[in-house]
Amino acid sequence: MSNFKLLVFFTTLFLLLVIVPVHAADIPEHSFIRPFPGSVLAENMSKYANFDSYKFYAINEETQKREEVLVKGKKWQLLYEVRTSSGERVQDISKLEFFENYKVAALEMGGKVVFEDVGQMVLTIPRDDGGTTWCRVSGNAGLGQQELVIIDEEGFQKSLTFGPVELKEALDKDGRVILYDILFDYDQATLKQDSDKQLQHIVTLLLQNPDLKVEIQGHTDNEGEAEYNLTLSEQRANTVFQYLQLFGITPERLLAKGYGESQPVSSNDTEEGRAKNRRVELVKM
Repeated sequence: MSNFKLLVFFTTLFLLLVIVPVHAADIPEHSFIRPFPGSVLAENMSKYANFDSYKFYAINEETQKREEVLVKGKKWQLLYEVRTSSGERVQDISKLEFFENYKVAALEMGGKVVFEDVGQMVLTIPRDDGGTTWCRVSGNAGLGQQELVIIDEEGFQKSLTFGPVELKEALDKDGRVILYDILFDYDQATLKQDSDKQLQHIVTLLLQNPDLKVEIQGHTDNEGEAEYNLTLSEQRANTVFQYLQLFGITPERLLAKGYGESQPVSSNDTEEGRAKNRRVELVKM
């Protein structure tokens, strides 16, 4: 073989090794949204991005109209094909069967269907980190294909803990302050240990300002029944009320009241908005 042919051969080999992507390594599957049983990932038709956006359809609970919701975060676009053990495509699965499979799995994880028509279904599933995973299911049932568009929406980042000085300044200026660092167990009125720092700052504030009286307000998002949310917000406000009394703050200086979902500070259409609405406020009396 001539030197020229050898050069062409090794150059071509190098380009193949360097340029051709290995899809199996590039396309990670989602950690908990699993495909229909028997599905195989079509790697050359799938994509993943560390950060991207997608507009999902969702039904507005107030207007009952379809809206587009722009969601940002880690994004998967995965195409799955149901195949037999011998590799043949399974073609006798209906679209309804596909949809029901994903719907049941989402409901078991505390999720819900936010949109559905003949061509697609959109699911939202809450995650332990406070974020929400959105998933659009569509595909061609006659070819045994499901296409999943998934975004792990990032959880709402809480504000910094307010010290006694910042609390006093906010109450003097605005008459109220929102406290996102007072945390409770999920669906409970039990304080998490991470709340201690913010609560101790409130204790210091009240001890340093003996004439200051405050209302402790509990607020929720609109998930669940309104009456239940009102009760939960009252219980949480009372928990803070009782905590402050343990450190010498007299009950005459405190008022605990729950407002449930009635006073949102953000839209309840996204997890970030709902996280902002789940809060404790101090209001100067």
